[in-house]
Amino acid sequence: MAFLKKRYKLETYFICTLLFVSVSNCFQKNENHYQFWKGYDYLQRSIKSTSKNEVYFSALAGSLSEENESQLLKTPEGYPFLSLHGTLDNQQNWNLHWNEPEPPKYDYSAKVTFTPKLWEDREIYAVERKIVHKLSGYQPRDFFKWFHDFVLAVNDHNAYQSLKTSSQNLKFLCSAMQCHITENAEWHTLEFTINDETKAKFPGFYQRTGSRLEKTKLNLEIWDKFNPTHKLKITNQGKTIQFHFPVNPPLDYFQSPKEIRFLGDIEIKSFGITVKIQNLEYKLKTTFDKQTDTLDGQFVRIGKKEINGNFFYVIPQGFVNFFIPGNMDEYFSEFFTLLIQGTQGRGGSQLHVTFKKTERGQINTITTYNETKRKRFSLFGGDDSQKASNDFDFFAAWEDAMLKDLK
Repeated sequence: MAFLKKRYKLETYFICTLLFVSVSNCFQKNENHYQFWKGYDYLQRSIKSTSKNEVYFSALAGSLSEENESQLLKTPEGYPFLSLHGTLDNQQNWNLHWNEPEPPKYDYSAKVTFTPKLWEDREIYAVERKIVHKLSGYQPRDFFKWFHDFVLAVNDHNAYQSLKTSSQNLKFLCSAMQCHITENAEWHTLEFTINDETKAKFPGFYQRTGSRLEKTKLNLEIWDKFNPTHKLKITNQGKTIQFHFPVNPPLDYFQSPKEIRFLGDIEIKSFGITVKIQNLEYKLKTTFDKQTDTLDGQFVRIGKKEINGNFFYVIPQGFVNFFIPGNMDEYFSEFFTLLIQGTQGRGGSQLHVTFKKTERGQINTITTYNETKRKRFSLFGGDDSQKASNDFDFFAAWEDAMLKDLK
């Protein structure tokens, strides 16, 4: 769960996945997990308090546009970069410093480098990001244990009703949104609807995330490649996010997956443009050794993509200084080439994560590589209502609720 999220048109895909992860983490108390997530929550809040520069937060998440390059420092080679290092003092307070030399000892380190490249005559960034933190008590394998227990509880009416009354996480979500569960022969469907209650309590989240969901139609299938009956779906209908869990799941459901596949169909309607993406596939390989958990992810393929329509004649305020492609079909075709295949001989977007236990604690490393356009475009617009900071209050309150479940 992070406050700092990338701002691009697949964001709704990840918002739904984030909700899915958090809902699953409400099943049982665990002091080690509590200390990890409490530390992570405090780290994110501390980072947020160090600066009001939205460009910094976007860059930390790997997102930069050409007009904001001047706000970052340059490497000796002249490439824009951003760094953040921090240590915990004896009172467990974070001392965080932007864009200073890497200290000999640290508890948190992040560096993102945006290397301008030419792809034929097109200007792009090759983005390399590395984050290291030393929070202890949780590994990816723990999530799958949580998720297994949660789905089996959803399949048991009495267990789910008990969970709904005892879980602070579910109580929060059902107070901030309308929640509902239905069942058919194949699926238990858990629904969360952003509504007037959401608007009253979290107006920024309602405006930003709610409006994005309204413009988006998502169908995401997730399964264990080597156990195809271990599956679920995430969909939406307007502002309603739906999680479909199988009726009578296998007893070993997602307990130790080796390779998880994600297959998504996405449709976005905005400003007179309709973008349809079919069969966008991602794979996530997992390795759980005695002391180390490893995740490796990358996009695999895309099926059919269509772009139809024209921009409304009146360009909404907030788009005036925002890049609008002359050829929409070409722009999105190039976007997915960068996302899936890459152009610099390193492949497309990649994720590598290690959580390693050591004698002194735990070292967690996240590295990513991706290629993006230097001139950025979003179907969701570029005005203040679309700033990621508008979601902060909702996610901060949500994390508080999740921590209460773990304590």
